[in-house]
Amino acid sequence: MKRYLLPILMISFFLITGCSKDDPPVPGTEPVEQPGWIVGADISLLSRLRAAGAVYKNSDGMDVDVLPYFREKGFNYVRVRLFVNPDLQSSACQDLPYVQDLILKAKEKGYYVLLNFHYSDTWADPGKQYKPVVWGHLGAEALAEKVYGYTKETLATLAKNGAAPQMIQIGNEITNGMLWDSARADVWSQEWDTPGRWTYFCRVLSQASRACREVCPNAWVMVHIDRGGDRETALRFFNRMEQYRVDYDVIGLSYYPFWHGPLSGLRACLSGLQMNFPGKKINLVEVAYPNNSWGIPDNASYIPDYPATPQGQAAFMKDFIDTLREFPNVNGFMYWYPEETYTPGRNVLTLHRGVFDIHTGRALEVINTFSE
Repeated sequence: MKRYLLPILMISFFLITGCSKDDPPVPGTEPVEQPGWIVGADISLLSRLRAAGAVYKNSDGMDVDVLPYFREKGFNYVRVRLFVNPDLQSSACQDLPYVQDLILKAKEKGYYVLLNFHYSDTWADPGKQYKPVVWGHLGAEALAEKVYGYTKETLATLAKNGAAPQMIQIGNEITNGMLWDSARADVWSQEWDTPGRWTYFCRVLSQASRACREVCPNAWVMVHIDRGGDRETALRFFNRMEQYRVDYDVIGLSYYPFWHGPLSGLRACLSGLQMNFPGKKINLVEVAYPNNSWGIPDNASYIPDYPATPQGQAAFMKDFIDTLREFPNVNGFMYWYPEETYTPGRNVLTLHRGVFDIHTGRALEVINTFSE
């Protein structure tokens, strides 16, 4: 019997792992050296805008191609969001073929890529985390497995086609959980702040992370919340991530001063996260500032210290970047929707926070702050 034991053990090992140490890595997922300082751009609407005739010019009024132009201005990362079954006529139009095409174009220009899984058919944020319609009937066990399978299949498809990301975000602004109400959790709510809620939410996150590690073992995994100016909530949330042993590398934060308060609040939040989670990188994965007063949302909870003008936008970004530089664990930021611009006769998404003039398409002053 003993002479059969070793072969049986070896066969069992390969069945469990699915590969041997000598198997070649999936193309495009080999180890890469991440940039020491990330200057990123969430350009998820770029393809849609270009198809609608968007105009892009440099500060001298000369036509430019956005991807090489942003590289020239200091950007080294792009972020692209992904929805499960989106409405292709809406601004939340990024399905897998769209995303793969945009990633390949970005990689061709020398960018690193962050893939942002929303796990929804439309926008996911702290106020809404809708399940994909086709997942709506799934029970808890099947839903967790679906997250794993969907994540793994998506990454495998991208890797097979040369579009594997170097960083993967498992959920978007999941401060209050995801896939509501199945995986909903909230550190401030008596109803949603229970051990059972956090156990299941973190189980879903762990399934997503496991899929990332299996397909893209060298990619960073990010967990992203929206509270860039809220030290106490950020600490509470990421303490839960530690408590329930979620596997991730990067703390992702959104910071919009009109919602999240002054830079002093950001500084306090970063200080607390760096002190309490010294093994994690921190990235301000969403930031933007208005270039005119229309860019201040109706539900703004704070009046920013900088004017909503092109000059104020540039001044804010300079001080914002200087603030980040105070913290060794912070590895950079990603500007949200910088590709907003003048699009003749068609309004795709107007927020007045991009880096181009929406009336002329000419680059604004803020474009020169990124390389600094």
